[in-house]
Amino acid sequence: MGREEKSLEVCVPSPDGKTIAFIGNDGYVILVDTKTKQWIADLKLNGSVRAVSFTQDSTQILASGSDGDVYRFDTRTHRCINRFSNQDGTITSSISVSGKNMAVGAESGVVNLYSSSGQRIKSIMNLQTSCDFTRFNHDGQIMAFSSRREQDTLKLLHTPSGSVFSNWPTSKTPLGYVWSMDFSPKSKFMAIGNDQGKCLLYKLNHYNQNSGST
Repeated sequence: MGREEKSLEVCVPSPDGKTIAFIGNDGYVILVDTKTKQWIADLKLNGSVRAVSFTQDSTQILASGSDGDVYRFDTRTHRCINRFSNQDGTITSSISVSGKNMAVGAESGVVNLYSSSGQRIKSIMNLQTSCDFTRFNHDGQIMAFSSRREQDTLKLLHTPSGSVFSNWPTSKTPLGYVWSMDFSPKSKFMAIGNDQGKCLLYKLNHYNQNSGST
């Protein structure tokens, strides 16, 4: 692996399926080739790593953590090509990238929405506890975010308008403590895993108007 690690529990696969990024100790992101299972390179942050995400074309990796800075690495040269400070100012707890935007969640609960160039568009302050998960759907029109430290905290943001959906989830939606979530490839469904060991599957009506893949 290039480094000795006690644990490699947290990992993120690249969209093209060629690389897995593991969150290591001491500020390292460890890249492994999925085909050969061999170590490729180590990427280094100044603080400990808390969140990693690939761009949709798999050519870049964004990583952030305890120092609150967001690092952008080129996956071909493995060099840091950009770095900026998340304007929340606290420890980063999640990060997600779409074709046009980037979302950075912090332990304060604030989620900052940035353009692909790193310009802040909006700060979303609907969470009172750490934003542990951020996820864009396939076309980047929806960004889901949630905390696993408080029940029923998942929210959906309409990224073009910057507005949080008020009609779902509602107070009666039985989410529990959200521990994982993702959209299907064409956003016809959203899956949510909770602390009770359940996987909740919801249909997104807007994306189900046309037949085809999920």
